[in-house]
Amino acid sequence: MKSAFKHLITVTLLAFFSTAYGEEEPGPLHVASPVWQDQIIYFLMIDRFNDGNPENNDQGVGVYKAGSRSQYNGGDLQGVKDKLDYIQALGATAVWTTPQVANQWWDPIAQYWGYHGYWARDFKAVDEHYGTLQDYQALARALHRRGMYLVQDVVVNHTGNFFYYDGPYDPVQPEKNVKFNAGSLPTAKPTQFPLNLNNVTDPQQKALSIFNWTPQIYDTGHRIQETQYQLSGLDDMNTRNPLVREFLKDSFGYWIQQAGVDAFRVDTAKYVEENFYEDFIYSSNGIKATAKQTGRNDFLIFGEFFEMSLPMEDRAEQKISRYLGDDNSPRVDSPIGFPLYQEIQNLFITGRPTSHMTYRLGAAMRLYKNPYTAVNFIDNHDVERFVVNGTLDGFKQAYALMMTIPGIPAIYQGDEQLHRLQRQAMFAGGYGSSESQFDENADMYQYIRELAYMRLSNKVLTRGRLEVIQDNQFGPGIFAYRRDYEGESAYIILNTADETALLTNLETGYLNNDEFSVLFRHNYEGDLKLSPEGRITTQLPARSVIVLKGKSVSVSGGNSGSKSISIDPVQALYSNVNQVVITGRSSAINTRLLAIQDGNFAGAVPIQTDVNGQWQVSIPANGLGSDHHSLQVYWPETNLVSGEVHFEVSSNIVDVQAEKSDPEGDDKGPNGNYQHPGYQQGECYMDLLGAKAEAGGNNLLLTLKMCDISTVWAPANGFDHLALNIHMDLPDRQGSQWLPKLSSTMIEGKDWDINHSAFGWGNLVFTAENVSQEREGELLTYSPDISVDKDKKLIHIRYEGSRLGVKSWKGSTLYITTWDKDEGWHYRQINSEPSRWHFASKSAVSSQELPKIADSMVLNLE
Repeated sequence: MKSAFKHLITVTLLAFFSTAYGEEEPGPLHVASPVWQDQIIYFLMIDRFNDGNPENNDQGVGVYKAGSRSQYNGGDLQGVKDKLDYIQALGATAVWTTPQVANQWWDPIAQYWGYHGYWARDFKAVDEHYGTLQDYQALARALHRRGMYLVQDVVVNHTGNFFYYDGPYDPVQPEKNVKFNAGSLPTAKPTQFPLNLNNVTDPQQKALSIFNWTPQIYDTGHRIQETQYQLSGLDDMNTRNPLVREFLKDSFGYWIQQAGVDAFRVDTAKYVEENFYEDFIYSSNGIKATAKQTGRNDFLIFGEFFEMSLPMEDRAEQKISRYLGDDNSPRVDSPIGFPLYQEIQNLFITGRPTSHMTYRLGAAMRLYKNPYTAVNFIDNHDVERFVVNGTLDGFKQAYALMMTIPGIPAIYQGDEQLHRLQRQAMFAGGYGSSESQFDENADMYQYIRELAYMRLSNKVLTRGRLEVIQDNQFGPGIFAYRRDYEGESAYIILNTADETALLTNLETGYLNNDEFSVLFRHNYEGDLKLSPEGRITTQLPARSVIVLKGKSVSVSGGNSGSKSISIDPVQALYSNVNQVVITGRSSAINTRLLAIQDGNFAGAVPIQTDVNGQWQVSIPANGLGSDHHSLQVYWPETNLVSGEVHFEVSSNIVDVQAEKSDPEGDDKGPNGNYQHPGYQQGECYMDLLGAKAEAGGNNLLLTLKMCDISTVWAPANGFDHLALNIHMDLPDRQGSQWLPKLSSTMIEGKDWDINHSAFGWGNLVFTAENVSQEREGELLTYSPDISVDKDKKLIHIRYEGSRLGVKSWKGSTLYITTWDKDEGWHYRQINSEPSRWHFASKSAVSSQELPKIADSMVLNLE
């Protein structure tokens, strides 16, 4: 039955894209724009997808090496065209590729290769590794023949790295201390006019100002730096210059006219001033006008704004909205959903409250000009893969969410094959793949295809109004929302917890069980039954997903007859108490009920009503700090649930504490002989100056004093250029001495039981179970609260012992270490010689054996 259903999905998907063109006949170069919110995008890296023409692999200058992580692997445009059956059968209706333009192949300053396509030397030529203009046209025609679309990745902020500054920068005399990247391959400067006028020491070229003659960004909070300085050493084009604006409109309009491109993704969009997009996109000769000349009346332009918001804040969305403009001053159509990406990680990997997702979706709906064309993603080529830290069920839930909320889903190549490497190749012999990865029978491929079929078959999921109807503000658990469109309603229900959760009184408005159908289910095999009032109360298994659909109906309350459960009024705040006692009554006498705190059904406390139906429950207070709680009471035999009460418990009682200072300037490794990477020279972001830990009850507050805090990349956690590890030795547990991935061990006489690993975009907690040199242990679905005071250079972390299985912190030892991670979110390596991106040490010991610890501190909570 299951295989027959999958066959039906395949047949139906192919019917979606059937056209009048024969199998061998090329499709048209130009087609009308689709309704973009109805599409599903497949995002791929040209070099890492498929090698269709081995003859263009080696260009004879030593930048090609099959299987290399950093060099050209051999993927090309012909390879993409050859695998369109695979992409189409997955359910994608559009293909977005990394830039196909002629690139800088090797940058000796950065010590890196340009296989990714984002270091242009000529915006109007196809890179020799990828093929020719005819290959790109053939790809567009092949897509159009199938009813699919081509999305081009464009860069309007920068070129490759052809000049840089070595020494103090003088904005009045920018020709001082400028150097040229003479060893760049295949050319030492751009080959396209006017980009080739990049010599600031020539007065005429300086006056033309094709580039901003500036050094690297060191503070993204400084607006001039963000929009006019060099991002990672890449030459910043002067997009305020009318000549440059006309050049960019001509260069990218060319691909619409000559190659049949249907949409643009704008790379590094926030590093250009907002009003640039009004001209670039909407002027009389802008991109929209050029697209309309080819019959594309809704040419989609979505931008990369690498900004993330803290939970229950919308700073990133506010900034993004300025780049989207409004009806009077339109700019970029929609963003790539980085704030949503971060919330997906928080929800499905680290077990954050599902109410955070309610806020995040609400922020997008409120602040984005058209949230239905925002491009949502779970993985891409710039972030660590979800499955590196998350579970398979969590990954599947993330995909179910992405396929059922407003916005265009983007599937990143390899997600459907459960790739763990960030830029792993799909073809045999490419990076990380000894065998072909194009397996249409893979479980995740089949799972995504089923979701894609559901989305493509039901406009209510692509166009429907969104309303969140149930969530949990205290932790993982129920997340339920409704979509409404043209007389149809869909209900999407998830349990993000690793244990059973209770869906309570979900109002549907349906009166009969035959008024809705189940479109999709994962980890749920039961039958959903409506109460007489049209509500659903049921126990949802761990990590389950249900999607229902039926005719739209009004939702009204109704009543549950003579059976009832009520909770007596509670205080809003309980201070410095050991426990909170809550009482209530029920129509049930001498009956067992369940008290559910904070939506945690698995931890529900049995309570008994007396002969008068009265009941009482005692809730322990957690300890130091402030915690908000909820309580509901459940009567399992009748499926009846009480209303929900909310209260706060606060304590300032400290049971045990420790505080130490640490010398400044000792962040050069255990023996003081490490050199920092070039980008960190003269900085002290890894230098600990002090630490303070305070514990009360089962809560722990940790404050770290840093020499300095960087936010140059607008990190979600409030600091970058720093990776923290806090290894905790608890007195009543047996843990591990090995510090995984750090090439080091715990301090003498101690072993760690819990490790908190945190950097700019990661906030993970591991136990020592199943730890190894390369495996960090068992990941917990919990992330501590982190807050940063950049001015005071303080990082505050709050650990909830109840989520870590800790009743008391007395007798615990904290081993705090610092290091940094690279663009792939791996710990930076140590080489024997200094370089821009690696640490260096002249130690006789192999660099692979050297501890990845810049600075460290020990706190003993006695």
